[in-house]
Amino acid sequence: MRHLMKPRGRGYTFRMITPDVLVGTKNPWTGKPFGKEIKLGLGTRVHAEALRQRDTCLGQVRQLEDEMRRAKGHRGAGRILDLSHDSALEWQDLRATTDDLDGVDHVLTNELDRAARAGHKEEVERFAAVVFRGAVAISKAVELYLEERSEGNPYGFDPLARTTALNVQSTIKHLIAFLGGDQPTLQDVTPKKAFDFKMHYLPVIVGLQPATVNKHMTLLKGLWAWAITDKRYLQSRSGKPIRNPWEAEAAGTPKKKAAKRDEGREAFTANEVGKLLEGFSVWGSRQGDIMRLALATGCRADEIGALQLRHVRLDGSGFDIPKGKTQNARRFIPVVEECQKLLAQRVTTVTESQKETPEGERRLFPDWPLKPSTGKANSVSQWFTRYRREVLGKESDGRLALHSFRHTWRTTARRAGVAEDRIRELGGWQGKQDAADIYDHGLEERHLREGQAAIWEEFKGQGYLDRF
Repeated sequence: MRHLMKPRGRGYTFRMITPDVLVGTKNPWTGKPFGKEIKLGLGTRVHAEALRQRDTCLGQVRQLEDEMRRAKGHRGAGRILDLSHDSALEWQDLRATTDDLDGVDHVLTNELDRAARAGHKEEVERFAAVVFRGAVAISKAVELYLEERSEGNPYGFDPLARTTALNVQSTIKHLIAFLGGDQPTLQDVTPKKAFDFKMHYLPVIVGLQPATVNKHMTLLKGLWAWAITDKRYLQSRSGKPIRNPWEAEAAGTPKKKAAKRDEGREAFTANEVGKLLEGFSVWGSRQGDIMRLALATGCRADEIGALQLRHVRLDGSGFDIPKGKTQNARRFIPVVEECQKLLAQRVTTVTESQKETPEGERRLFPDWPLKPSTGKANSVSQWFTRYRREVLGKESDGRLALHSFRHTWRTTARRAGVAEDRIRELGGWQGKQDAADIYDHGLEERHLREGQAAIWEEFKGQGYLDRF
């Protein structure tokens, strides 16, 4: 029954979508402005009478519409339906609540046909996908995805690291720019568009390196896997999950393998470490202390730079790394006795200087600012690059970096004969996994201290600690 609805036990109601030209003008039946929908009780339960009144109301609406168009000098003539994403969501809600779905769909399809004939075919298809197939906007989907992949989520999903979540948002910005239009949806991404995005848009238009393009593909593959399998947003007409458009296809032309970020990096020699530490010969400076701790523990400098005091033992005997991309990266780091004095001295000094800082915000290296978006002490690496060039020369570029302290520690650990499992547990690396791993509950602190002590002795024997 077009433009008629009859709730159970009640009389008939006239209902229709308000013509665009009337929205906001005075409704003669209520005295208020017309909204998106006209709804008027007819005061009868008799079908024939309801039909008569419906035709009368419809005629009045058309008359008002005609008068308004003439008053506007026909400026509204030929005006098409609002095809924005918000409008599509409103129509979607209307279809979900109406008692006259056929009538609503009849009006809507007529409007969409008119818009398509006016040259808006692509916008019409996107609009119809949202209204009739429940298409989900990519921006809304990624917001929910990051929420469901957050720490402590109730679904048991592996939480994303903060930097990975930021990378997902960066990837989606590129994808939305590529797709264009108002609020592109998950359903807009076809295998062909995914291919064009990977093979042309990112490397040619944006100018990204192959390794970065592959990283974006991996992130998109994960997002779509969640949308297809866990949320069932993307299904065929038969109700079956669609194929993930970001899945890698059969291998094509071989490509030059991208070098890993640390490939080509070298360990420091004892002489190079001596020169670097010579510039900060006294304990207590943020620069000298962080280099010494990076050398002695094998930790990443940004891990040390971001350490909060509550994760450091007051006596300097060790500290916890509470965050990391993997479970292995979250670990306890023992500190050898000769280095404990340095760490304990720093704890005492910075505790005194941060009396006015809340306990949960006190840091071991408060002078190294943290980048708000990642929580990392990026300024350490920036400072070290300048300092390393000044001390070791520009010829050390590409060969040595702040991360070379970690290379040095790892190389020395092997030369000291430390067992591989201890090296990996101290360094936060994940080893090969097998079924027996579930029976292994890790090393005790004394085992880790023994490994760290052996590395320290090897450092000493090779002359790395002459200026420590």
